Amino acid sequence: MRETYLFILLLAVSLTGLVFPAELREFRSLIIPLLTLIMLSMGLTLTLEDFKRILTRPYPVLYGALLQYSIMPLAGFAVAFVLDMDKDTITGFVLVGSAPGGTASNLITYLSGGVLAYSISMTTLSTMLSPLFTPLWTWFLVGKMVHVPLLPMILSTAKIVILPVLLGMALRAFAGERVRRVEPLLPFVSVLAIGFIIAVIFALNSERLASISLSVLVGVLVHNLLGFALGYLLGKAVGMNPAMRKTLAIEVGMQNSGLSAVLAVKHFSLAASLPSAVFSLSQNVVGMVIALLSSSRGRPDD
Repeated sequence: MRETYLFILLLAVSLTGLVFPAELREFRSLIIPLLTLIMLSMGLTLTLEDFKRILTRPYPVLYGALLQYSIMPLAGFAVAFVLDMDKDTITGFVLVGSAPGGTASNLITYLSGGVLAYSISMTTLSTMLSPLFTPLWTWFLVGKMVHVPLLPMILSTAKIVILPVLLGMALRAFAGERVRRVEPLLPFVSVLAIGFIIAVIFALNSERLASISLSVLVGVLVHNLLGFALGYLLGKAVGMNPAMRKTLAIEVGMQNSGLSAVLAVKHFSLAASLPSAVFSLSQNVVGMVIALLSSSRGRPDD
């Protein structure tokens, strides 16, 4: 039940950007620090066992990373291109498609009765790969349309993602008992932070939202659903059991939209951040629907 409340809280906080745009756009400077806080919180929940699990059973995790860093960037570009969107919006679709998995996928996996250990392993690996693959996919797919500052993107992604995660892991290693005391609060911290980031993005794009086309909303939903559907089908294609392929579908379909929004604002344009904000709402609504429709609440071990 707590997890359901977390997603309601996320949606509620995100939508405040539509209600109080003038007030919230003043908090633009907090976007990067808040994402850093989210990644620090992720690091505080990780242990060496999470990395050992990847090394012990690497193939399902590597397969998941391969799907995530192929399906989502290519689908984002294809959907935006087919719907004839402008270059900023196409860039936004590619950015969110090229982002790693988000920690919200772990909650959705738990609610859906998926394999939580597999979900955490996939999120961990895709996050660690993001400083390389997120900028490279963006450069490869939209580099001829817009200027992609490849090296600055790599460096800023590493600084925003990898360093806070490593710091969080170090804090857990050296102050484990204190970290365990605050660990139950970390999901609320992360939800409030990502919700506030999305709210600020909506506030910064308030004028654009008034004229946002139906094609953008449809495009985001199609992009999102393609991730869930293809993740499930390609999991089935390699013989994964139902719980594993459900987990794979959730991991492929859910992205770290906060990271892609931050990279859009920092390196491209406000317009390029809008698909990430819409994607955040879409993936959480679709994820909750999947969780509600799942009859199993079990948590298998493999």
